[in-house]
Amino acid sequence: MNLPVVAIIGRPNVGKSTLFNRIIKKREAIVDDQPGVTRDRLYAQTDWCGQSFLLVDTGGYLPQATEEMDVAIREQVEIAIEEADIVLYIVDRTTGITDWDVDISNKLKKANKPLLLLVNKVDHELMEADEYDFYNLGLGDPIGISAIQGRKIGDMLDLLIPHLKKVPLISPLDDAIKLAIIGRENVGKSSFVNTLLGQSRLIVTTIPGTTRDPIDSELNYQNRKYLLIDTAGLKRKTKVKENVLFYSHLRTLRSLQRADVVIYFLDANDGPTRQDMRIVQEAMKQKKGMVIAINKWDLITKDDKTMKVWEEALREKLGLYNFIPLVFTSVLHKQRLYKLLDEATRVYEELFKQVPTHELNEFLLPIIKQTSPPSSQGKEIKINYITQIKNNPPLFGFFCNFPKLIGENYRRFLERKIRQQWGFIGVPITIVFKAKHKK
Repeated sequence: MNLPVVAIIGRPNVGKSTLFNRIIKKREAIVDDQPGVTRDRLYAQTDWCGQSFLLVDTGGYLPQATEEMDVAIREQVEIAIEEADIVLYIVDRTTGITDWDVDISNKLKKANKPLLLLVNKVDHELMEADEYDFYNLGLGDPIGISAIQGRKIGDMLDLLIPHLKKVPLISPLDDAIKLAIIGRENVGKSSFVNTLLGQSRLIVTTIPGTTRDPIDSELNYQNRKYLLIDTAGLKRKTKVKENVLFYSHLRTLRSLQRADVVIYFLDANDGPTRQDMRIVQEAMKQKKGMVIAINKWDLITKDDKTMKVWEEALREKLGLYNFIPLVFTSVLHKQRLYKLLDEATRVYEELFKQVPTHELNEFLLPIIKQTSPPSSQGKEIKINYITQIKNNPPLFGFFCNFPKLIGENYRRFLERKIRQQWGFIGVPITIVFKAKHKK
């Protein structure tokens, strides 16, 4: 599933982050009156009227910026426009049209991308007449909204939906295992794909960012079909480091959406970075299977204990996600590459594992009786029935008398017990507590 991308663009303090939060119905973007608060770019999957899409919140131009920040905003607007299926261009009713509004409008006209022109801070009907000034931007009909009050946001989203491409239900390789090959620059992703394919399909150099376009490669291995999704790098050089991260993160998210299992490459020389851990967390949030490849293992000075020490340290850093399998590889020397593929296949099969209801109850109910959920608000909590509601990804329902009173610690306790008995290696598990059936 390759979701359409909707990018929110505009100069600072026009209400981009407020609109972002309003659409996704969460307070994820930091909102402040001070221009330039949005430093880290935000992405969220959301939906309207049954249509899902990826919403992108971009930073705005800083009027007091240095020349470097001038470059940054130009690049970021261009990147967001290029990646988006439709642009939400937001301007401010209270300031009228500024020179920067005109500059961004000209970029949008050249891009020839679908867009909606949103006039923010139209807080009530008496202000609607001010919308007409923005016809002078030449971008079509202005749409008056109030992001902070939620005024006419639903009407705006109704106009947005027809511009979004429908996600195809069936792909030509619907029966293939879809593997997203993800990792930081120059970590060996493209070399790994080329080795499996036995041909140089992807450009491989020591220069980070040389994978120019996303390439899907078909692979047949042990009578199974695979679709290898190699994450694209930059299409052009950018001058500002933060925009490289912005672009690569957006491309990574789009690859994640399409995958069944993520093969995430770490560089053994660097160890796991904060960026690596953010992607791992995002993959788990999207309920994808995952295998971590620690590549360039051949460059590490080691003895018979090094691998064990390295693995223990990484599992500790993974924390709640320490169920992800690890494979130490050397793409250069073709070491353990097919073991990595085998492990990804095993994780894929774990996604579809279905535990019979009677097995769940026979194993877990005695454990729950021995270690019951702690009482809450003076009420004794009793769990009396368990079932696996679905697979891919696995979802377990625990039926009890007070589902809202069971805490996160007990949820994790149950997850550990499920994993100890049935594995679910590399697969995120979801546990929900539901009210017991009434007789």
